[in-house]
Amino acid sequence: MFPAQDPVGTQIVAEYPHEVIEQPTVWIPISDGIELAARIWRPAVSGHSAVPAILELIPYRRRDGTLWVDERIHPFYAGHGFASVRVDLRGSGDSGGLLQDEYLPREQDDAIEIIAWLRQQPWCDGNIGMTGLSWGGFNSLQVAARAPKQLKAVVAVGATVDRYNDDVHYKNGCLLNENFVWGTTLMSFQARPPDPDIVGDRWRSMWLKRLEGLAFYPENWLTHQLRDDYWRHGSVCEDYGAIQAAVMIITGWADLYVNAIPKLLTNLSTPCRAIAGPWGHQFPHLATPGPAGDYLHEALRWWRKWLAGSSDVVEATPSYLAYIQEGGLPDPFAQEVKGTWIEQADWPNEKADCRTYYLCSQGLSPSKQAAPELSIRSPLDTGTASGEWIPHCYGPEMPQDQRGDDIHSLTFDSEPLIEPLDTLGNPIIELTLLSDQGSGNLIVRLCDVAPAGESSRVCLGALNLKQRHGNDGVEPVPIEESFSVRLVLDHVGHRFPRGHRIRVAISTAYWPLIWPAVDNPILTLVAEPARLVLPILRIAEADEIIKNSASIPAAGDICLLRQPKNTRTVERDLAGGTTRLDIVDDFGEQEFPHNELIISTIKRERYTIQADDPLSATCEVHWRQELRRGEWKVNTETEAAMSCDADYYHLNAQVTASEGERCVVQRDFQRSIARLL
Repeated sequence: MFPAQDPVGTQIVAEYPHEVIEQPTVWIPISDGIELAARIWRPAVSGHSAVPAILELIPYRRRDGTLWVDERIHPFYAGHGFASVRVDLRGSGDSGGLLQDEYLPREQDDAIEIIAWLRQQPWCDGNIGMTGLSWGGFNSLQVAARAPKQLKAVVAVGATVDRYNDDVHYKNGCLLNENFVWGTTLMSFQARPPDPDIVGDRWRSMWLKRLEGLAFYPENWLTHQLRDDYWRHGSVCEDYGAIQAAVMIITGWADLYVNAIPKLLTNLSTPCRAIAGPWGHQFPHLATPGPAGDYLHEALRWWRKWLAGSSDVVEATPSYLAYIQEGGLPDPFAQEVKGTWIEQADWPNEKADCRTYYLCSQGLSPSKQAAPELSIRSPLDTGTASGEWIPHCYGPEMPQDQRGDDIHSLTFDSEPLIEPLDTLGNPIIELTLLSDQGSGNLIVRLCDVAPAGESSRVCLGALNLKQRHGNDGVEPVPIEESFSVRLVLDHVGHRFPRGHRIRVAISTAYWPLIWPAVDNPILTLVAEPARLVLPILRIAEADEIIKNSASIPAAGDICLLRQPKNTRTVERDLAGGTTRLDIVDDFGEQEFPHNELIISTIKRERYTIQADDPLSATCEVHWRQELRRGEWKVNTETEAAMSCDADYYHLNAQVTASEGERCVVQRDFQRSIARLL
């Protein structure tokens, strides 16, 4: 959870072609009467020349939350001739209004109004780009689908095109624990006040309004358990043709958001460039594990071509720069991953073919044969080596050695490879199964097994069996009647080295990433062909390229008063049969000398489950955040818990906000939501 300030192999950039003019707070008026707070960096260009503008619109507080990241991106753009504009989303930071949910139409309307405002500024030439990581990447694509005339280009990092299947809520009908954890996190974020130094005496009334209007976000998301219109909104995969801007999409193999790459490359009619590196959920020049990506220069080339019309940038589109990471021993603390950069000017890849492996009694075989009639019902605590759903950096958030989870799965191994095997794409699993229960989850992992047996997760797929026919409805699993499933695993670029084995691991649980279904069934392979279809990449020497080290502007002035630290522990009560996973992320205490603000943040998560009871799962989340400056001090405490029975999910939360030592608002939320999944 704590990205490296300067990843290995990066270089500091201290000088730019243009002097940078900074405006710490600029108010952007919106038609419904609220104002949005922006920080703007502009190049000091000769005369009254106007320049293109780049917009980032996110809810994570420009004055403190993302300050250290903002200052290592936006001044670089300004120093190279672009105005760069970082706006606090409605209801966050110092902006007015309320943030009532993710990606609402109002958010996109605000972005379109900001774009119109930018066009009217004397320093803007009317050519606009949008960018951002995660939320900012999402809304960049979403606003591009609204096709405002001035929006010419997008650089989206760690973003999705399908809000239901490729985000933090559901995956093919499997409810993710991150749905509740992120919802609680967003509540905690939105409970923080604006800065009195910026908004003056009205900070308190704005804060109270936020607290009184605070949404219980997990309730919103659990109310929509199918892929209905709620999730279709903001999912640009519903109409790729609506996007008129040139799109650069970037992700890391350690990140969740990998599947947007092939979908955008395949479906966009506008210019598209994709980049995939070894990183977690972070901007590539600040990301680990490395090698870090030269993100700023890649983005700058894109802006120059599509916002400034530079003839110096000639690049085929679609194009795909991919890091094919080489399998080794599982090491979540590795700061760098061995691999090869390749550049492709076509997608789907003309140099790729598919290799089929059949699941058989000997493991994985290239010869077609029936699957063995084997059964699996995994203990419900299978998955404790999974790491986080969205790892942000190397460390305990990354997947661990998978052998402990493989033991509780059906595993099928290939023979040791005689030659290295490279894959780039989405592996596919096709199975015919029997179930003894009317519901359940199916999880399939593709693993790389080293000669001594260490198992590294390459990618995974998950399916709630009640959604085996699609995400817009549920259908009970037929009991003791065969049924077929086709599961597309996550997009990946990986090299299985010589002497390693390819492993398919099938389980009925993957906790705590995935909340258990009502039943944990015994699944039995039917004696029919079951297969893994693996996209094979043929790498020629001409495809391999050497990437320059990443450039990073110098870090801003931030003083650490308490060092960040985190712990992740798993405890198993062998007498009671309960497994508990505890995560503590202490983000430390930081002082920002330029505005004298001090912030302190600690998050705690606890997951419990009994290995034989799918209705025993619980999740607890606690956030404590404090902001202070001189005699001014506020803190917020957010506590939330989730449990279930066969018919309902049970959620409760309490948000307490204090000024000094005095509680000013306490909000209690309690909901029971009927289960479909």
